[in-house]
Amino acid sequence: MSAGKNGAGQRAERHSREKEASGSDQVNVSDEARAKAAEGTNDTEKNEEAPDTGELEGKIEELRKQLDEAQAETAIYREEAARAKADFYNFRTRIERDRARDRVLVAEGTVDALIPVIDNLDRTLQAISDTDSPIYKGVSMVQRQFFGVLRGLGLEVIDTNCPFDPSLHEAVMAVEVEDGEDGKILEELSKGYRLGEKVLRAARVKIGKRP
Repeated sequence: MSAGKNGAGQRAERHSREKEASGSDQVNVSDEARAKAAEGTNDTEKNEEAPDTGELEGKIEELRKQLDEAQAETAIYREEAARAKADFYNFRTRIERDRARDRVLVAEGTVDALIPVIDNLDRTLQAISDTDSPIYKGVSMVQRQFFGVLRGLGLEVIDTNCPFDPSLHEAVMAVEVEDGEDGKILEELSKGYRLGEKVLRAARVKIGKRP
């Protein structure tokens, strides 16, 4: 009986020691795991704190390349914009010049076709001896209004109260005069007209000529 109790006690004591040893082993394993985890965390932190220098330089170089390409592209766009602006300015200038030329051509054709009408009105007035007659006054009023319209288109009468100018005057008669009147316009035979700088018809005149 006593022997059985002793055996049971020994088994219980041995079980207790094994349990304590197992607990101690588990504690040691847990401590080692935590130590390894902490070491791994420290390694990760070190890796994050000290990135690869070569990789950073590569990224910087890539960014510089992208910046250079963007600047070059911007320069191209600016040059194209400047060229387009110049082309538009030239186009607008050409259009305005063409419009001005067309207006002059239209006015020139219209005025040139109506100059004979002015001549006929002038001849009619010269043929009427009574300047106080209603006919003379009526024709004179029409002549003034008609010429006023043409003047609005740029028509001008060429002046003959000046020295003879072959670019403006046509000498159709010449009479002998003294030295002081040589080459002088003595009489206007028919009016001359110009539109701006262009002479539509030279004034026909009589000039003095030294014998």
